[in-house]
Amino acid sequence: MAESQSTPDTPPPSLEESGPPVRARSAIHGRSVRHWFLEGALIVVSVLLGFGLSEFREARAERDLTARVLNGIRAEIEHNQRVLEPLVPIHTQWAEALKQVDTSKGDETGLEVWFASRPPLPRDASAPFPFLRRSAWDAALASGALRLIDYDVAAALADVYTMQEIATGNVQRLAAGALSTPSTYEAAKPATIQLLWLTLLDIQSAEALLLARYHQHLPTVIAAAHSYE
Repeated sequence: MAESQSTPDTPPPSLEESGPPVRARSAIHGRSVRHWFLEGALIVVSVLLGFGLSEFREARAERDLTARVLNGIRAEIEHNQRVLEPLVPIHTQWAEALKQVDTSKGDETGLEVWFASRPPLPRDASAPFPFLRRSAWDAALASGALRLIDYDVAAALADVYTMQEIATGNVQRLAAGALSTPSTYEAAKPATIQLLWLTLLDIQSAEALLLARYHQHLPTVIAAAHSYE
């Protein structure tokens, strides 16, 4: 019986022989971790920069919008103040003249007395009562830009335009009331002149208060507009 052939046992690799491949795999793994870490950090930084740039652009756009809104309202208030200022003393004189009208003499109608008692208007006045603008204010309300303005400034503007609405409403009440009454076109009577006087007095008092609001709040609006430039 032949002896069975046996292969010599192959000794296991020593630690020295298996060392280099392990170090290579570790180095590759280390480079892979660093690569993904750097790539992830770059993505995070890019996203943060994108958000920051977007917020900066939005803040700049809101700042520019606020400046345009405030400058528009400032110009509107300045225009209204120039138009109204010379008419307030005229309306004061007019109301005083109506108060002193004697209806016992003459046959003038109430309308004729109304115009005869009116003092001369300024040369550049197109009407006895001012046309006050409010388009810039309406645009600020409609666009929502008012939320960008400081509370104190917004409150001052609301005070101005509320008073302006009252003054304008009084003029409309004159046209729809005293000047539309049939008795105004008849021979002047004390009651007719009294109605015209009281209506004009309401207009004059509201205009005087509005003019005071313009003088009070316009410096606040100008300072706010400059702060956004």
